Amino acid sequence: MNKFYNYIFLLFLFVFVGCYEDDSQVIESRDALHRSSVLTPLIKSITLHNANFDDHIDNTSCFSLVFPYEVNINSNRRTISSIQDLNSIDENDQVQILFPISIVFFDYTQHKVNTTSELSLLTNSCEEKFDIEHNPCLNFDFPIVIKEFNELDGTFETLNLISNEELFQYVDNLHDSDVYEIDYPILLLDSNSDGHVINSNSEFEEAFEASLSGCQ
Repeated sequence: MNKFYNYIFLLFLFVFVGCYEDDSQVIESRDALHRSSVLTPLIKSITLHNANFDDHIDNTSCFSLVFPYEVNINSNRRTISSIQDLNSIDENDQVQILFPISIVFFDYTQHKVNTTSELSLLTNSCEEKFDIEHNPCLNFDFPIVIKEFNELDGTFETLNLISNEELFQYVDNLHDSDVYEIDYPILLLDSNSDGHVINSNSEFEEAFEASLSGCQ
């Protein structure tokens, strides 16, 4: 009788291991992505907070100032509430930022700044770790559906991401063991707002490279 139960146990173990191996093969055969995958930094490049629009005010693309804020322009006090206000400032103007201000970093985190010296320290610290080259030539047509692998039950959970901030923070916070997929097809918009249907990771990479050479 014991031999019979031992046989049943071994059979169950064989089937269990076989199923696990099959599941692993399924994961690897899909468009599985990880923190270290080629596509992950490309996603960051498209979705990071583009902070270069006010570089003539804060002298960095690592963060931007949060509207509204006040500055002295050639000794005249002005409130800056929009990009249109920034466009009226000439690069030859003498600009002095009036504190306190708030800044938003490339990763969408915000910080309140009270002095010029504090701003300088934050600028230096941010630029030391800011290694992402922004791609202004592509945009995602949201929402984007991400399937995240759940190690507990061996299934993929669905996430609906609706903005650059959500998508950037998702990939920026990945752990080394995390596995995710993009639910294709998706639509990428080029610099002319023309849509390009993407059906796989390889097509995504090709579209990214093509956008860099064809961006106007």
